Amino acid sequence: MKTSWIGVAAVFALLAGVAVWVSETHAPSAPPSRPPAGDLDMPADSESIVEQALAQVPVDSTELRNRWLDTVPGLNVSMLSAAQRERLVRVANSRRCTCGCGFTVATCRAFDATCPVSGPYVEELRDSVRRNLIPAAGLRRRPTCFRERAPGGGRRADHARGAAAGVRRSG
Repeated sequence: MKTSWIGVAAVFALLAGVAVWVSETHAPSAPPSRPPAGDLDMPADSESIVEQALAQVPVDSTELRNRWLDTVPGLNVSMLSAAQRERLVRVANSRRCTCGCGFTVATCRAFDATCPVSGPYVEELRDSVRRNLIPAAGLRRRPTCFRERAPGGGRRADHARGAAAGVRRSG
């Protein structure tokens, strides 16, 4: 009698397993869950991230690409005098980054701190300014009245005179 109960239990377990397998293989699969609205699908490589960011730039981005920044983001300028910092800011706002973004060197650093071109370039500019190798003639001048725009499009509290950045205006 024990053997018959074991046999019945084994057959029942086998039938239950077959039923589960059939229901799993023939049931329509649920669509993958989507992230909540507002979450970004972040690409794995940094080039894709830069391309995604640049794709969000407005079509008419001339003003954005040429905007004036009072500082060069991510660059240590503690070894420069106030006049040298001012000249570095003018150079960085005058020269274009050669990575293909179309921004000035200063705005490229603001929008892409990982740019492999503008990072070394601003360090070379800083060293050249420190050794007085870059003349002031021909450099873009600081606009007389403006408010700096943050990369997200909002206004920043810094005013054109650069008081917050420790930069004094020189002729």
